[in-house]
Amino acid sequence: MRRFKISAEKFSRRVLFLFGLMDVGNKKEIPSSLFNADEILSRVEALLEREELFRSSQLSINLLARRAGTNRTYLSRCFQLKRTSYVNYINNYRLKYAKKLIDSSVSDSKSIAEISELAGFPNPRSFAKCFSAKYGMNPSQYKREILATPPHS
Repeated sequence: MRRFKISAEKFSRRVLFLFGLMDVGNKKEIPSSLFNADEILSRVEALLEREELFRSSQLSINLLARRAGTNRTYLSRCFQLKRTSYVNYINNYRLKYAKKLIDSSVSDSKSIAEISELAGFPNPRSFAKCFSAKYGMNPSQYKREILATPPHS
């Protein structure tokens, strides 16, 4: 029975380490600010806004977690606590950016495919699908509406 308890303790330490709650030495706990979901997500937001990491179609949860100073498992858990997923979280940033590009593309005439690529979507089809789900119309329809609306004086 004693042997089982030791194994359970080792297992618990490994789990805590994987979730970023315990230092490598398994002796010293990391300050609570480093494993607070809100704190990690605010670091992620700062990275996404400052460096626009979402614009890369090659962005992965592993890379984002590393840049935010945590691990993939814990970052994923942070998104779950906020009732979203990594993909939805990143796509919201991409959609806001794409919408801004469409709004400004009236003057510089970027195509929907170019906007999709600049916003970080892997292809125009996934961009159109996400855009339609969020805004209730596809990007081309939205762009036509913007073009049809007279500028504010």
